[in-house]
Amino acid sequence: MRAGVTLAVLLGASSPAALAACNKAITVTETQQMNYGTIAVTSGAGTVTIAPNGTVTAPGGFTVSGLTAAGKFHVTGSRNCAVVISFVAGSLLGPGAAMQIRNFTTDAGMNPTLLPPRPSHLDFSVGADLVVNAGQAGGSYSGTYTVTVIY
Repeated sequence: MRAGVTLAVLLGASSPAALAACNKAITVTETQQMNYGTIAVTSGAGTVTIAPNGTVTAPGGFTVSGLTAAGKFHVTGSRNCAVVISFVAGSLLGPGAAMQIRNFTTDAGMNPTLLPPRPSHLDFSVGADLVVNAGQAGGSYSGTYTVTVIY
């Protein structure tokens, strides 16, 4: 199962002083897609979690195999400017019921900031929960979620 990504990029500021210093457009590039690998379910419903470091956890009755990966992003913009990263839940679609992707986490820290060298940048990884429904039909699933990065 693969999770694609839709990016929403906004440029904003909370005060006139910040506007003067943080005025470069932000660019966000996905450098690695989130991938839940192959999930085999022997019974029930449950949540499979990918942490930002790529660690995958699943409940009893679930087996995760194959290539798994946290999502990775590269952000550029104005130097030494703090940013806010937010997510909108998405879903994976395939032959069965949609599976929700939610509860996003990143390794960007409490106060993510675009740091030198030029261009100023921030690299971060993303993990999330995938909610697998009871009786989920087997097959290939893919979908999107939204990442927003603003000053």
